[in-house]
Amino acid sequence: MGKITGFLDYPRVNKPSRSVEERIKDFDEFHEEFDEITQKEQASRCMNCGVPFCQSALKFNNRNVGCPLSNLIPETNHLLYLGLYEEAYKRLAAVAPFPEFTGRVCPALCEAACSCSINYESVNIKANEMFIIEKAFEEGYIKPNRKIKRNHLKAAVIGSGPAGLACAKRLNDAGYLVTVYEKEDRFGGLLMYGIPNMKIDKSIIERRIKLLTEEGIIFVNNTYVGKDYPLDKLLKNHDEVIFSCGTSEPRRLNLPNSGIDGVVYAVDFLKETTKNLLDGKEFSYQLKGKSVVVIGGGDTGNDCVATSLRLGATSITELEIMKEPPLENTLPWPNFPNKKKTDYGIEEANTTLGHEIRRYQTTIKEIIGKDHIESVVIKRVEFSDGKFIDIPDSEETIPCDLLIVSMGFLGTSEEDLSSYKMDGENHRIKLDGFSYSEKISVCGDMKNGQSLVVSAIKDGLDCADSIIAKHLK
Repeated sequence: MGKITGFLDYPRVNKPSRSVEERIKDFDEFHEEFDEITQKEQASRCMNCGVPFCQSALKFNNRNVGCPLSNLIPETNHLLYLGLYEEAYKRLAAVAPFPEFTGRVCPALCEAACSCSINYESVNIKANEMFIIEKAFEEGYIKPNRKIKRNHLKAAVIGSGPAGLACAKRLNDAGYLVTVYEKEDRFGGLLMYGIPNMKIDKSIIERRIKLLTEEGIIFVNNTYVGKDYPLDKLLKNHDEVIFSCGTSEPRRLNLPNSGIDGVVYAVDFLKETTKNLLDGKEFSYQLKGKSVVVIGGGDTGNDCVATSLRLGATSITELEIMKEPPLENTLPWPNFPNKKKTDYGIEEANTTLGHEIRRYQTTIKEIIGKDHIESVVIKRVEFSDGKFIDIPDSEETIPCDLLIVSMGFLGTSEEDLSSYKMDGENHRIKLDGFSYSEKISVCGDMKNGQSLVVSAIKDGLDCADSIIAKHLK
């Protein structure tokens, strides 16, 4: 098995990043790559466990444990260590359709479940995956499959996010004639317009779309099914229709003045900025010298902080309604750790602005402004008896030129449900597994609610498998 003491011989080394001072000047990806020697050393740290929890795809207490895709992690790591890059790619691609996506934006549930992390630091699985897939593209191991045997069944996939692309690829590989419809001008869904360019360069998505196109998938953009293209016509022309439209209804800010200029929802802010960047246009949000307040401390809130900084904001405050997490992990292995982390955007803002921008147990009470937001009143809260209670005498007024609401999503909007002629309750579609009707299936966040990119990919694959199995009966 080659080296079996790597976890003793080499410490974990995290991927290097460009300096904060350098990277906030552009929207380029901020991570840098290991050299091959370091990458092999990191791969050698894999313990080749008898029971590899890293690829377990389990759930404990409703929490994901290990890779939802069940990536063949110990095998892949070992092949990487040996320098057998093409074989490592083949093992990775056997279950992971888009490692270039997950290698960039996945929170690495696999690393949290790594057995090495019980007494040492986890194996750098995410960096290994990224190295393998980029090496595969660089060396030409990845070639379009133009010899797919067609079964003469047609499938329409609505939405080109992670779930839609995964479903389309699996169906195409099985012989279906697949057409992907996207209402935006570019393909990729959340990957394209919901995640900033510095986390995943959009050329990476376009590279994969080009490959899928060469394999026979048809991509149609600027088409809102139900408005631009009647659903009845779609059903008439296809044997299967799969909706993978993500979550389109954000959790609203129910406050007076929440509709005035200067209050924006996170995905709208990120989408517009990315679109401006890709189109080579002036940024719609001019934040030089401005004060920004972000409501929500999750990954998207962090992306909004990083984007605001690059747009010139000189004051940024992030409000998080929950308590400050502990510095030490309070959840036992193999659960995803519950501890305070400082993601790239927060690190950049704290470093650049010279202070901690996060305010825990804090939320917004009032929006001040007539035609445009001028300031906000914030307050501290505590969670007690199942609800949040105001902490007395904790109100504070802070300046705010742009308020970004990043409080998650409720599900599919009523407008979309109406356009798709689907029945739902509380923004969720009524389904039997993946099935809505005889010819209509639903997958991804549209089915499950907001989740991770890797979970959406897995759901798209499972949806495709359920359709394939139905036609084999």
